[in-house]
Amino acid sequence: MALIQSKYSKGIVLAPFPAFAGHVVAHRFSHIFTAAPALNDILELAPIPVGCRVMDLILDTDDMDSGTVLTCDVGVMSGLFGVNDNARTVGAEFFSASTLLQAGGVARPTLKTAFRVTPTDTTRGIGIKITGSIATFTPGGEIGLTAYYATT
Repeated sequence: MALIQSKYSKGIVLAPFPAFAGHVVAHRFSHIFTAAPALNDILELAPIPVGCRVMDLILDTDDMDSGTVLTCDVGVMSGLFGVNDNARTVGAEFFSASTLLQAGGVARPTLKTAFRVTPTDTTRGIGIKITGSIATFTPGGEIGLTAYYATT
C-alpha cells in the first residue's frame, strides 16, 4: 500500500475556506493518474478544513480500467491532512465499494454517514482507496471530487 498525495495534500494548491459561519464553499479537487495505482493504494485528494463539515460531494472520474473488478472506497483519512505516512488509513463514509472507476461517470453519496461527519479542530483528508485490482490501466485518467463544505 502506498499513499499518493494530490497537489492539494502536498500544499502546492490551497483549498478555499468559508468566509462566514454557515457559508458553503464548493471546490473541485482533481488528480490525474500517470501510473496505475495498486490494490489498497490511497489517494489523499482533498481536505475537510478545520471546523468544517461536508455538506455534499460529487465524485467524477474517467474510465480507469478495462475490466470489471476495480472498486474504491471514499472517506475520511486518519491522521493529519498532508502528512505523508503510509500507515494512514481511509474510511468509507462517502462511498463504499464504488464501481465508478470501472467505466467512468458521476456519483453523489448515497450513504447517510456522508452527511454525519462532524467538524473537528484539525484539518482532515478525504481519501480514495483502491479496493479492487486494475485489469488494464488506462493512463491519464482523472478523478475529480467537488466538495461542498461549511463551518458550523
